[in-house]
Amino acid sequence: MAGGVKKPVNIFRLGNLGEPDGVFNWRLWFAVVSFGLLGAARGIDEGLISGAFNSPDFQSTIDYKSFSAVEQANIKANVSAMVQIGSVAGALIAFLVCDRIGRIMATRFLCVLWVVGIIIFMIGGVNGNLGAIYAGRFIAGLGVGQTPVVG
Repeated sequence: MAGGVKKPVNIFRLGNLGEPDGVFNWRLWFAVVSFGLLGAARGIDEGLISGAFNSPDFQSTIDYKSFSAVEQANIKANVSAMVQIGSVAGALIAFLVCDRIGRIMATRFLCVLWVVGIIIFMIGGVNGNLGAIYAGRFIAGLGVGQTPVVG
């Protein structure tokens, strides 16, 4: 390796590293945090849906107990899978969106899709409408699926 082995960098003490001033600046750390949050989108979504199905209020709103065991399993699987299906489409859309409007606007676009999907999911959940829950989860998946491509 050229240059030998360097000492590890302590990110909390960046005073004098012998690097140019422009290397470790606020833009770098902002980008690191932003891309980290993009990666957290899927985990947040999975936690949301597992918490929703464990909630007695959510189950009573969609009248979950009235379905047979097979239907309950299908509903849970379908609601969970909607984000995965939307993510595939979202990743494909992200290639076009990034080329057309750039990564910053694409990030804004995916956040709007994600928020709109969650709003539809929540409104559908309050009203007990499974179709709206499915649609909201799919639209949220369109946003979540763009995160690996944009980030």
